[in-house]
Amino acid sequence: MAGFMCDIVTPVAKLVSDEVELVVVPGVEGEMGFLKGHAPLVSVLADGEARVKAVGASETVHYALQGGYVEVTDDKVIILADRALPAADIDVEQVREQLAGIEEQLSGLSEEEARKTTLAADKAWCDVQLRVAKAA
Repeated sequence: MAGFMCDIVTPVAKLVSDEVELVVVPGVEGEMGFLKGHAPLVSVLADGEARVKAVGASETVHYALQGGYVEVTDDKVIILADRALPAADIDVEQVREQLAGIEEQLSGLSEEEARKTTLAADKAWCDVQLRVAKAA
């Protein structure tokens, strides 16, 4: 079975460029799944888990995503994420330590001061990684 191309790209790197059978992404209104020949679409992504099944692969690869967009054509899915990481690369203990540090920093700030930092986004990224690592 011939598949379609899937790219997962962040501002830092291109994580994936593979021929796939199935892509599932977290949309702001729920999960969206794509197969070959899907109608063209551009949509905002929610923080969460993406699943990609390569052509001929027995396993589905899970990715933690934070923010971004998905663009679908009949022969390609491009995921442009603010942050993305394969579930296999998530170090749960390191993420927990990072999360504890962020929560400690946030506890010492007023709401107004906290809004001026990236700590809320960093905390959300840690939460996504932990959810994806647990689910994968």
